[in-house]
Amino acid sequence: GWPSRVGDYEVDNALAEKLAEYPGLEAHWFVREPLDCKSAEYVRKAKSYADAIPFLLFRPKPRPCRWWNPFSWFDSGKVPLVVYLPGNGEQGTDLVKQFRQVGVIGRVVCDEFQDDHQAWLLVPMPPTNANCGIPSGYPVQPRAPLITLYDDLVLKVVEMSCAEGETAPPVDDRRIYLTGLGSGGSMAIAMSLDHPGRYAATAVAWARPHHQPVLHPDAPGNWWFGYEEKTYADMPESYKDFYEKFWGKFRGDVERFGGSFMYRTYSKGEHACWWDVMWESDEFWKWCFEKESECEVEVKK
Repeated sequence: GWPSRVGDYEVDNALAEKLAEYPGLEAHWFVREPLDCKSAEYVRKAKSYADAIPFLLFRPKPRPCRWWNPFSWFDSGKVPLVVYLPGNGEQGTDLVKQFRQVGVIGRVVCDEFQDDHQAWLLVPMPPTNANCGIPSGYPVQPRAPLITLYDDLVLKVVEMSCAEGETAPPVDDRRIYLTGLGSGGSMAIAMSLDHPGRYAATAVAWARPHHQPVLHPDAPGNWWFGYEEKTYADMPESYKDFYEKFWGKFRGDVERFGGSFMYRTYSKGEHACWWDVMWESDEFWKWCFEKESECEVEVKK
């Protein structure tokens, strides 16, 4: 909720070629007022802090009014927001790097997907050597500065969507979905733990919490974890035992408080990367879009 603004990102020829492959995708800067880290009781570290980041944004097209559909009377007109956090290979300020992994981008912005699941897409670009400084979960540590930057960008996009008028449908703040790859997935997990109930579902590939998660009993969340089948199969037995106990406790806590937990393994097959199989899966997106947040709950220390 810190004061912020969205500015234009200078699009060179290389980026213009990439954007042309995904019609509707835009490039912007997000600039926020500097965070007072002393008052947040958090040590400021260059590798985990930024006041400005570039991002990609896709705005869905408004649909024509279907007056003959009786169910349209109950439609709020609001649509979901998908937030994708890239991994370590996509850090910096050159948005061309964001197109190294296009599994989520290509899936969400395509016409077929938008026909079935009309949604906004937000892709923040992590600063160089970022995606770290992650807190251990509610309510153990103060919020990490980079996580607050991502959270503020999400809030800004929701605010922008509500001011769009008839150019794009507004974001439904009960249907904001986080997904991410590797370290970006771990940041998505931390964002959910930091604001229980703000995000309807958190679905990540090749990511895990940096500590044993501590869940808010009133908003345990909905969690999807995807991993490579081969990586798990090749793990030493001691590692497998650790992960089985780790995920067993996490799953038990989530389901005990009323949330949902999914764990899937994938093989890449003919795909370049196994996580693309996850993001192309109809099962994955159906699970996500079935989830709604009841509303963010207050965190008390």
